[in-house]
Amino acid sequence: MPQPNKVFLKYLYGVLVLGQKDALGKGGTPNALSPSFTPNQKFLQAAVAYTEACFLKLPNTDAAQATKLAQLAFQVQQKYGHQCIPHDPSNPDSGLGPTGAIEILTSSHAQLWDAAAAALLYCALQVGDSATAAMAQKWWRAEAALCHLTAWQTSWNLGSYEVIAPGARGGSDQGGDGGAKANAPAAHNSTRDLDYELLLNGTLPSSTLSKIRDQYYTATLVLAKLTADQIAVLNKVGQGQKLVGPNGQQGPWTTGDVPVLPSQLFVVRDGNQHAAWFDYLVALTPQFQAGVNSQGAWYNFYNSPPGDLPKGGQSVWPTPQQPSGPTQKYGPQQA
Repeated sequence: MPQPNKVFLKYLYGVLVLGQKDALGKGGTPNALSPSFTPNQKFLQAAVAYTEACFLKLPNTDAAQATKLAQLAFQVQQKYGHQCIPHDPSNPDSGLGPTGAIEILTSSHAQLWDAAAAALLYCALQVGDSATAAMAQKWWRAEAALCHLTAWQTSWNLGSYEVIAPGARGGSDQGGDGGAKANAPAAHNSTRDLDYELLLNGTLPSSTLSKIRDQYYTATLVLAKLTADQIAVLNKVGQGQKLVGPNGQQGPWTTGDVPVLPSQLFVVRDGNQHAAWFDYLVALTPQFQAGVNSQGAWYNFYNSPPGDLPKGGQSVWPTPQQPSGPTQKYGPQQA
């Protein structure tokens, strides 16, 4: 049986990109986000439920319940951290649990998180649900801010940027498992790069959009359906100090857009080079630092979770030698 995330992703692509109108199943709207699902699967489950009940308005669905699930999926991330959903979301005090619910900046799963967030944003705007739309807009500004801090301006066949970020599970290179050298990103890893470029510039070239008719690019294709005014909400200048991105480019995202993080994020930038790492992550292995130096992108792996480190303890990482410059610190609470 296919994994739920693959089923959900295919469904959202079919409905929101291809215009299909079938129900995913006959079960109607779920009563809760399933504790048996991984964090990204829970987010996708909320997006599918909302799409069926509020956007398609299918029979035997419950719009009020679907809206509750969608908003819950955002609310728990605002409490525990961006891309962190607890094991049992129906009990917000349940904690992140033993399943590794921290997927912050995870390149190998970004296409899943982004697809769910894009679907919820687009559908909420289409049906006039301002409360859910506002939560989705805040999520996207947070995602864009983190991408801006860890992006590398480089030319490849689908765009002009590559997000080289720390996290867990896999890096943004061919095959998705990280590595010492930067290859052209695999399809399932490159969605976030295009999403960041679209939000940074307000659009993507039609030549790029024509090459990504694939479910892995659901988020990018859905974001491209937004109007100019709707995108402007996501990339207008925010409150606070502008964040510095690749090649010293400032904003439009600011310290006010940096989300709650599960751990403190360190970033060193010098022009188009950067290094980034968390002080600790109680997450799935492998965990890594990431950055770009004069030789290209790099990942430095740490093979076991530093779960025995107390919060506020010393980082498990040595400070990267490149690039030189002041270390910026973000989180764990909003900057």
